[in-house]
Amino acid sequence: MKESFDKTLIDRLESPERKRELPASSLLERLQVSGEVDVLDIGAGTGYFSIPAAALTTGTVYALDTEPAMLQMMRDRVREQGLTNVNVMEGIVEKLPFQEGTMDRVIASLILHITDELEESIQQIARVLRPGGRCLCLEWQEDPSEQRVPRPNRIDPYVMKNLLEQAGLKVENIEYPTERHYLMVASKQPV
Repeated sequence: MKESFDKTLIDRLESPERKRELPASSLLERLQVSGEVDVLDIGAGTGYFSIPAAALTTGTVYALDTEPAMLQMMRDRVREQGLTNVNVMEGIVEKLPFQEGTMDRVIASLILHITDELEESIQQIARVLRPGGRCLCLEWQEDPSEQRVPRPNRIDPYVMKNLLEQAGLKVENIEYPTERHYLMVASKQPV
């Protein structure tokens, strides 16, 4: 049975703290979103990355999410801003609804830790990337002082790096933009 949607998630995704610590423009720059690249934003939520990405590319931004409230919010924002290159879609990371080699850039921001099929999800990302394409993975770090029970699922950065490499991607860099987050940019090597 699906849990009801937690409306406080929107406030957390759009918080001034998140915008200060993890500015979308800076992260999109690391991913090299520009020109005419097609971008897939997995778990797009409120459009935190999708909307700024649409301003940086003349290609299509595919904003993928599973939550109806998030999809509607994204559609409303896209319409309000008059964006014509954003395609809001329902879908899951474990079975991306795209053919092989169709995306130039993929954003997986704070989404991979919630999948039960991490290895398959990363293989899906690698599958849809074009040769020369790039992926940005932003994830939570383990917090030794975490008091919640059960503890939230976290992916060790070295496990993430190994899984990306096993899927055929080359990890270009690992950064720690906050004490709680890490990010990796990986690329699919030309054949």
